Amino acid sequence: MITKRKKLHGIAFFALCIAVVAPAIAATAEAFRWDSKVQRGQLANGLNYYIVDGDGGADQQASKQVALQLLVRVGSLDEKDDQSGVAHMVEHMVFHATRAHPEGLKTYMESLGWRIGTHYNAQTNFERTLYFLTAPQSRVDAGLGVLAEIAGGAQIPADGLERERQIILEEWRTKLGVRERMDRQRRAMLREGSLYPQRPTIGTEASIRQQPAENLRKFYGDWYRPGNMALLIVGKVDAQALKPAIERHFGALVPAALPARNSPDPALRDQLRITRLQDAESGTSQVGWVTRFTVDQRQDEDGLRARIIDRIAERSLRALVRDCADSLPAGVSSLNVSKGELGASTASLGFAASVAVDAHRAGMQQILLLQERVRRNGLDAAVIAREIADVQRLNDKGPQQRAARDLAGWLQLLGEAVQAGRALQDPLQKQAQISRILAGLRPADINARVLQWVNAPDRALFMLAPGLSALALPSQQEVLAVQKKIATEPLPALLKAAPAATTASLPQLSSDGDIVRQDELGSGVQRWTLGNGDVLVWQQTAQEQKEQLVRFAAHAPAGYRMPGAPAWQWQLAAQLGRDADLPGQAPGELARWAAQHKVKLSQQQTATQLSYTAQVPAAQLEDLLRLYAARQLQSEIGLDALGSAGQQLARQAARRPDSAGERAGREMSSLRYGELPLDGYPDLDALKQLMTEQGLQTVRGQWLQLRRQPVTYFVSGPLEAAQVQELAGRYLAGIPRQAAAQAPKALVQRPGYRESRLAIGIEPQGSVRAEGSQAMQWSPERAMRTAIVSRIIYRSLRQELREKEAGIYRLNYKLSLDPQHHANSELSFTAAPERLDVLWASARRVLERLPQQLDTAMLQEEIARMRSDEAKRVSDSATQFNRLQLSYTQFGDARYLADSQQLASALTVDSMRAFASEFRLARDMAVVKVLPKGEGKGR
Repeated sequence: MITKRKKLHGIAFFALCIAVVAPAIAATAEAFRWDSKVQRGQLANGLNYYIVDGDGGADQQASKQVALQLLVRVGSLDEKDDQSGVAHMVEHMVFHATRAHPEGLKTYMESLGWRIGTHYNAQTNFERTLYFLTAPQSRVDAGLGVLAEIAGGAQIPADGLERERQIILEEWRTKLGVRERMDRQRRAMLREGSLYPQRPTIGTEASIRQQPAENLRKFYGDWYRPGNMALLIVGKVDAQALKPAIERHFGALVPAALPARNSPDPALRDQLRITRLQDAESGTSQVGWVTRFTVDQRQDEDGLRARIIDRIAERSLRALVRDCADSLPAGVSSLNVSKGELGASTASLGFAASVAVDAHRAGMQQILLLQERVRRNGLDAAVIAREIADVQRLNDKGPQQRAARDLAGWLQLLGEAVQAGRALQDPLQKQAQISRILAGLRPADINARVLQWVNAPDRALFMLAPGLSALALPSQQEVLAVQKKIATEPLPALLKAAPAATTASLPQLSSDGDIVRQDELGSGVQRWTLGNGDVLVWQQTAQEQKEQLVRFAAHAPAGYRMPGAPAWQWQLAAQLGRDADLPGQAPGELARWAAQHKVKLSQQQTATQLSYTAQVPAAQLEDLLRLYAARQLQSEIGLDALGSAGQQLARQAARRPDSAGERAGREMSSLRYGELPLDGYPDLDALKQLMTEQGLQTVRGQWLQLRRQPVTYFVSGPLEAAQVQELAGRYLAGIPRQAAAQAPKALVQRPGYRESRLAIGIEPQGSVRAEGSQAMQWSPERAMRTAIVSRIIYRSLRQELREKEAGIYRLNYKLSLDPQHHANSELSFTAAPERLDVLWASARRVLERLPQQLDTAMLQEEIARMRSDEAKRVSDSATQFNRLQLSYTQFGDARYLADSQQLASALTVDSMRAFASEFRLARDMAVVKVLPKGEGKGR
């Protein structure tokens, strides 16, 4: 089962997420009425249940399903010192033997056709354990029986625990890495004074290996009591008919007093902590300031008023931060602020600045300066009024939103309310209360709250530097001296950017070209040859379709493996060109115009191709083509944009170059393709040269080369062909192009099996990454068959490595057939270092054996699944547009569209076996095994 932690909402200054705690369970305040849609009850033993008779909305399949959840109000925060990881281990073990199912609850559920991850799963975090399953209406009673066994029937046998330990250990290993290491440092800083840093949900390696079954059984007996649980049911059900079934399944659970709970709140003090957060493999460069304070969580109108003030204060403060964006000094690229919950009655306010590798003091200065602006000037009254109006606008929609709520929406809101011990409030009552509160709010209320946050005495300054680059922390005396100096000096004026509401402009650009040829390609598809040599493939869709959208794609041979420069330079030129403005425009003007016209033109660059994609309402096709033409004709990269990109590259370069991830990636590339001198990150000397005027001209020239490559366009929509032709002639046909002197070439993997072992890992885990490639002709039929083989291989690998060997927790595998006529196989997993070679040998045997020995039952199941999926794709316009592009690229016509309806019907077990016999998945393969440092050449 997956351990999942709640995210600290809105803490933008964290590159990673930190788990947060919900408010402590408290009696529901009578001032709040429950939503009448929720039918509630309590059994004599204390178990609470909540039923929402709803449906899946427009999703007909979802409307036939019923969601059932068992919420147990216990998590790792409730563990004792000798119980580390027990809450999560119990979550795993309840799926083993139970009173009603000694063969194993998981075995019983699989006999019903329920699969883990698809029909059922579980999650543990700091405060609660959640079991959830989705069942058809006819199986709701069976689902209640399963949850009742989890609630009170688990046996937790010692022999089952010994096997499950291996799975949990591998789950623990999958979480290791720079993300988890930085997360631990942040948690220790943010939650100092609480038990959160000492209670990792998954436990430690030692605790997972050593916890006896008796500890799990005691924890289960202590906390899995009906009064500490809640049953949630959402779906198209008869609530009255369900109540006797709930009593029958759960009524025999025995109540008992619960152990004392650990407090979720940190101990707040008058203090200033200064902390370094750093890791050899982290590329983040930041400085931040956090204050911690108490908050009002009362479940009445006064508590609601406090929370509304919090919301308006936070959003108004963000507006001030945005106003400061144009006044940041060199080396400080961004500034942000956000508020987050820390416990039952504590919260935090965090300011953070992204900085260059040598600009941490400048970032700190800007944060302290921002706080002083708040103290002296407060927040803008007009901004506060705007935020109040926005809350009122959302409040006016409350009842309508409730009426349109689907199954997933009900489940989320109900679960949050029950876990927090509060009412899911009646929407009309809540609407009236919020309106009264908003009518009485004044700017002084909002400013008082922000001052409370900013002046909170519990403070922390943290700094992050990329890699192991030098970082000198200031002393408390230095920080306080800077703060005092700012408080005694005049505030510098803010540079005023153009107001966000100002209408952006775009010159009336025109390329003024012609369409010189038209060809019919079949299936109603036409090819137009433009006067500049580009090609546009046009397909008219049905006028009566509900989705009146035009889809657009443009492909050019302008990948990052263009000759003449390192790959990173071509990537940089494309990225900067994507965001460049026209000469004479204010920075960001083109992006503002696109946002105001609701036109989003996405760009993607691969090794061989630069692509643009978009979809717009039919009436906005001209806006889309104007934007595309502007970028192609006149966009110009600015020095400021180049400087910001250079700072980002410098942060990456400052990371230690021999980090495990970087070295493993380079080793894989070397095994697959040999030495690639134009690959890799730039060094600091190259970056310094880039930041000069000569460097700017070089990047501008590269962007010009990229946008001058010949283009093939694809357009589909409900417009008449003459309309599209007129727009194509006006905006596309005259864009200057030049024939590619030497097109970028895709890398082709070298033949043969190559394996490398690197003892470079920081964590006590081993990993395997295996990538293979073989030449194979592409066709729509073969691509579909490859997808089926891929799924079967994944299932077989998971069965072999997890179910049989108990050696992995998470596995990634994908087999794909690309239009460049290569079948590509990608496999990765982590495991205990001492078992890595054995598990890889098992995985390799699966790859060698399976293509020729496919399991018949799996084949039949996956063929049926593919036919079901394909029946939906035939009527999906996005899928058909993708197939149009593939068809023209491969065949020069539209045959894929004509043939797609028959693709799935030709699938048979025998045809799949014949096709699968063509694969040699383990023959041409590169394998990189990463082991912990000091493992040597290993086993």
